[in-house]
Amino acid sequence: MKSFLALCILAIVASAGDRASAQANVIENQSTYLYVDAKAGSDNNSGAQSSPFKTVQTAINKANSLNQQGIGVKVIVNAGTYREFVNIGNYKTTGATLTLQAAVPGTAVISGSDVLTGWSLSGGIYTRGWAYPISSCAVPGGWPATFAPIALRSEMIFVNGTPLTQVTAWADLRPGTFFLNTTYLVLHIYPPTGTDMSTAVVEAAVRPSTFAVVKRTNVVLRGLVFQHASNCINTTGANIYSSSNVLVDSVQARWNNWGGLGVYSSSNVTVQNSVASYNGGVGFHGNQDQNVLFSFNESDYNNWRGAQAALYDWGMGGTKLMLTRNTTVQNHFSYNNQAQGLWFDTDNKNVTIKNATLSGNVQAALQIERNEGPLTLENSVLCSSGAGVNILTSTGLTIQNNSFYNNSGTNKYQAEIFIGGQKGGRIISDWLTGQSYDLFTTGLVLTGNTFENASAGQLVFGTYLSGTDWTLFASTLKSSSNTWFDPNTASSFKIVNGHIVGLSAFQSAVQTDYDSLWQVPATSPVDACKAPAPTYADFNINLDSNNYTMAAGKAVATVHVNSFGYGPVSLKAEGMPSGVSATLSQASLTSGVVTLTFNSTSTAVAQTVPISLFGVSGSRVHSATIYLHVNPL
Repeated sequence: MKSFLALCILAIVASAGDRASAQANVIENQSTYLYVDAKAGSDNNSGAQSSPFKTVQTAINKANSLNQQGIGVKVIVNAGTYREFVNIGNYKTTGATLTLQAAVPGTAVISGSDVLTGWSLSGGIYTRGWAYPISSCAVPGGWPATFAPIALRSEMIFVNGTPLTQVTAWADLRPGTFFLNTTYLVLHIYPPTGTDMSTAVVEAAVRPSTFAVVKRTNVVLRGLVFQHASNCINTTGANIYSSSNVLVDSVQARWNNWGGLGVYSSSNVTVQNSVASYNGGVGFHGNQDQNVLFSFNESDYNNWRGAQAALYDWGMGGTKLMLTRNTTVQNHFSYNNQAQGLWFDTDNKNVTIKNATLSGNVQAALQIERNEGPLTLENSVLCSSGAGVNILTSTGLTIQNNSFYNNSGTNKYQAEIFIGGQKGGRIISDWLTGQSYDLFTTGLVLTGNTFENASAGQLVFGTYLSGTDWTLFASTLKSSSNTWFDPNTASSFKIVNGHIVGLSAFQSAVQTDYDSLWQVPATSPVDACKAPAPTYADFNINLDSNNYTMAAGKAVATVHVNSFGYGPVSLKAEGMPSGVSATLSQASLTSGVVTLTFNSTSTAVAQTVPISLFGVSGSRVHSATIYLHVNPL
C-alpha cells in the first residue's frame, strides 16, 4: 500500500485543473477551535486547548450549538484511541462550517473496539465471557444464500493490533484464531505463538458503526482513522448520509468487519488522499450520490470476510459505487482486493475514471455493470486481475489510452477485456427521473489502448454473448488504434459461439478495429502494475466457487494462494463426511495454484456439507468454507 504521506504529496503536486474539478467547496475560515484529548481531557472541561474534552462526541455537541448560532467551528483531535460512536447529526439545520480534524494525520483513531481483560488459560487457549450483543446479520436482499454463514459474522479480535481469524468450532482453534460460543456467550482466543498475554492488548470489535454525518452541509473530515466497526455484511462502518458540500481529506478506514467508508444520498462530496484498506468487504462504497470526486485515494486488500465464504462477487471490492451522477474517480489505486478493484454497479451516469491503477484483484480490475452511461475510462493501468475490464449489460462506455496487462486465466469469463450481460437485455430505471432503460452491452468505444497477455491460457478479448446480444454489441462497437498481443499464441480473441481466433478474424467478426496492430506494445506496463510493499505482511487463499457438485463421485476446486510478503503456506481441507476424501495437488507453497480434488466412494451418503480449507503459516491462519454437494460414486 502506498504510504499515507505519499498520497498527501501526490495530492499537493496535482495539477490546478484537477483541483478545480473538486466537487466540494467548503470555506474553512473558522476562528473558533475546540480540542479533544483522550488521555488528558475531561468532558467537564471547556474544550479550550489548555482544557480539552475527553470524547469527540462532547466536542461535536458543543460545536453543534455554536454552529446553530452561525459560528463555524474547528474541532482538533489529539493523538489517541477514541472508543466511541461519533455522530454529526442534523442539529436544527445549520450551514456553519464544521471541521473535525486530527492534530496529526493518522493519529486520532475512532474505534469500534473495546479492550478485553480477565482471561483464564487452559491448554494455550484463553477464555472469558462475552458481554456484548450477538450479531445476527441477515443475507442482504437480492443476494444468494448459498454461501457459508461465516460471512454473516461480525466479530473481530485483535491481539497487539494483529487480527485473529474467526473459526466456527472449538475444534478448529489453533494459534492465530478465535471462537465465539454464541450458546454460552464465551469467547475463546488462541493468540499467536510467543504472545505475552500478561502485557498484550486484546481488542474486540463491539460497535457496528464508528462515525456518521447525517443531513449536514459544509463539513470537513481530515486526518482521522476509522477502524474496528463490527458492521454487518453490506454495510459500512463510517458513513455520510444525505449531506452536501462535504470534504473527506486524508482519512483512513481500515480493519472494519465489512465496509470502510460509505457515502449515501449525498451531493457535492470530495474524498481525497484517503485510504480504505483491509476491510472485510468493501473499502469505499457509495449509493445515490451526485457531483462526487474521488481523488488520490487507495483501496487495497479488502474482502477478507467475504473470502472466508469464497464470496467474491456481490457487495465487496476495493471501491464500489452505485446509482451515481456526475462522478469522477482520478488517480485512484486499488491493489490485491479479493473481489473487484473498482466497480460501477447499476444506473451510473456521467462517470469519468482517469489515471487509475487497478492491479492484483481476484475479480475484475474494473467492472462496469448495468449502466446507461456515459462512462469514460482513460489513461489508466489495469493489471494482473481476474479480468482487466468486465463489461456487463452496459451502454455508452468509452475506453481510451489505457494499458491492460496480465489479466485473466484464473477462472471462466475472463480476458483483458471481457464482454458479457444478461441475455435479452435488462430493464433498469433512472433513480432520479424514473426513466426506464432497456440495457444491452452496446455503444462501446475502444481507442488507443494496449491489451497484452503475459501467461498461457489468457485471452485478450472474451465474451459469452450470442445471438441478438452479440449482434447488438458487434454492430455498435467502434474500435481503432489499439495494440493487441499474446506472447504464446496469435489466437487470443474468444468471440461468439466460443470460437478463439486471431486479430484478422476478430476484425471481421466485429467489422471494426481494422487499423489496430498485433505486436508487443512499445511501452511495458510491468513497473506501473507493481503493488507497493504492503503495510501488513499476509497471504490469502481463494477458490473458484463456493459450491461444488460431485459428478461420477468427483469434484475439483482450483485454489489460488497469494503471498504478500509472507512465507510458505500449508493447506489442509477439513470437514469431509464418511466416504469422501480430499486431495491437494500441493500441500505447501508460498504463492501459486493448487488443485483440490474431492472423491466419494459407494458408501458415501448424498448430502450437502460445509468443507473448510485452512491455510496456515506460522501463527497466521486463513480459511475458506465452501459447500460440497456429495453424490456417491
